[in-house]
Amino acid sequence: MKHVPHPPIPGRPRPRGPVCLVLAVVLLLGGLPHHLDQPVARAGPAYAQSTAKAHPRLAEAKRLIESDQQESALRILRGFIADEANARYLDQAYLLLGAALIRTGAPQEAVTYLDQLLTEFPDSPLADRARLTLASAHAELGNLDQALPLLAEVRSLSTDTPTRREALAMTGELLTRKGDYLRAIQAWLEEASMAPAEERAVSRERILLLITQKLGESELLRVQRAYPGTFPSDAALIRLIELHLARDERYVAERYVRRFLRLFPNHDYVKDANALLESFATQLRESDHVIAALLPLTGRLSQFGHESLRGIRVAIDRGKALYDLPSIALAVRDSEADKVFLRSELYELIDRHRPLAIIGPMRSREVEKLAELAERTETPFVTPSATLLNVRRFGNYVFSTAVTYALQARRLADYALGRRGIYQFGILHPDTQYGRELSRLFSQEVRQRGGTVVAVESYPEGATDFGPQIRRMKAIDLQRDGIMTETTNEEGETREVYTPGFEAIFLPGTAEEVALIAPQLLFYDIRVPLMGSNGWNTPELLSLARTSVEGGIFVDGLYLDSPDPDVVDFVSRFRRRYQQPPSLFAAQAYDAARLVIDALRRGATSSREVAQALRRSEDLPALGGATGFDARGVLNRKLFVLQVKEGKIEPVEQTNGEQPRGPFLGPLPMPTTP
Repeated sequence: MKHVPHPPIPGRPRPRGPVCLVLAVVLLLGGLPHHLDQPVARAGPAYAQSTAKAHPRLAEAKRLIESDQQESALRILRGFIADEANARYLDQAYLLLGAALIRTGAPQEAVTYLDQLLTEFPDSPLADRARLTLASAHAELGNLDQALPLLAEVRSLSTDTPTRREALAMTGELLTRKGDYLRAIQAWLEEASMAPAEERAVSRERILLLITQKLGESELLRVQRAYPGTFPSDAALIRLIELHLARDERYVAERYVRRFLRLFPNHDYVKDANALLESFATQLRESDHVIAALLPLTGRLSQFGHESLRGIRVAIDRGKALYDLPSIALAVRDSEADKVFLRSELYELIDRHRPLAIIGPMRSREVEKLAELAERTETPFVTPSATLLNVRRFGNYVFSTAVTYALQARRLADYALGRRGIYQFGILHPDTQYGRELSRLFSQEVRQRGGTVVAVESYPEGATDFGPQIRRMKAIDLQRDGIMTETTNEEGETREVYTPGFEAIFLPGTAEEVALIAPQLLFYDIRVPLMGSNGWNTPELLSLARTSVEGGIFVDGLYLDSPDPDVVDFVSRFRRRYQQPPSLFAAQAYDAARLVIDALRRGATSSREVAQALRRSEDLPALGGATGFDARGVLNRKLFVLQVKEGKIEPVEQTNGEQPRGPFLGPLPMPTTP
């Protein structure tokens, strides 16, 4: 895409260099003549209010400081302070001496005199200026946390606007040195609000230099949200646009361009913003085919949204390389940003660019909300992650490539009962929607195959002690098929030993939870195979649980080391492009985009024809093997059955139900005590 130069915001300078962080010494000498004419009463009866004019020696010292003759000024001031006859002028002398000492590189000595001024003359009209100069001395010493409270005192106590402005300006500088850029911006904005119109440009320039040189994306977003519709929100948005254009993340840049136009319709940058939008639209119009993605690219689910987007990009790259389909463009929308305008933006996208399909949204409630749009525009929406059991109830244009709870329960039950002959189960699940639903579905699958669920117990999120639940399961089992026997060791000690009646325990929790539960089951003599869901499939399972989950079985939609050619191809393409392994979210979105591209390869030319191809085909190319969408609109993907074996995760079965090459694994090994 041709780069469109961006004109400066009115009053926005082009950066000339880094933000200046060296504080000018706050001498405030310009205000001193007024105070030199009005010496201040010193605390105590010996010091009456004086109306004498400024002392000539102080006036001379001030002149010498201003002409950068600090040593001469210091000699005059030290002698002046030593002369007790000049006591009524000490506050002025201390302030001048502190200023001169800072200029000569002796800020620590300056602190002593300035502290003395504030102690001896707390009501002096010079107190605010003394605090400013003292803050400058502490800043020179690097004591920023001592300088900032002094400036806060000046801002809150002073009634003099120029003095408050100076305090705010210095506060911004010190906060910048601390890296607290957002508070620095706030300080400079307050300063600008007090300044005459002709002097506000200085504060704006400081803020703009921070925005263009120091702020990262998250900080720019905070600035944009903090000052909507006004400066510096406009500058933050333009910077965000520039950053993402430089990274070739046009879909993100487009989102910020649209937001800018809504917030600043009369801004000087509007012409360039519209030109950018037109360039994005031109790219889509010039492509033969468009696929859209609707994913959460900001907010708490942004990690999963970006993983899904990477999977879509890999699928498009593959389609271009293998099927001579070079002209496929990707239009991306953030489902979390500007939600008020999301539906209208989707209508505009569909109307202008006629995408073959929209990959997304990710969450179940969003699928339900947007199903009507899919039906009305005859555009298939393929959710890569919503775990709904039935998306077809929302319409004929909604599909799911997610690894649903039902798929996991069915695959695990098929393996346990059909391949291993395990028929009696206990279930210990988290008391969450995820845990309850998987428990219900697995119980249903077991009973349909003639098995029995002996006991079901739940635990609250965050639990670490599972003893009460395990003891209840044990008690229930002992009333059925569990056996308690006595055994005597070599020392003649007798103890009861429990032999479970159930043959496996289903643990549909996270890897962290399973790592806590497994050794506690062993403590209660429950030594049966453990089975789980795809929440187990993390490296943490092996590092946390160690040998207590040895032999454990679980299912998932992705196994990175699978020898399946499709999986090998996907993983290698993903690693080459992003220098990291794909996640399940990436795999599910990859499948969604790949199925759309396969429909295109088979002759579909419109969104309606793509939907027909997805509904009718039984040999769709998904990771794990060819399959199709079931009557509920869910891709009937063939999950991997995985096993913890000798400290590694390995496949027990290939996804087509065949045993892997190599020796037969035999019965499930029992977990051993760590």
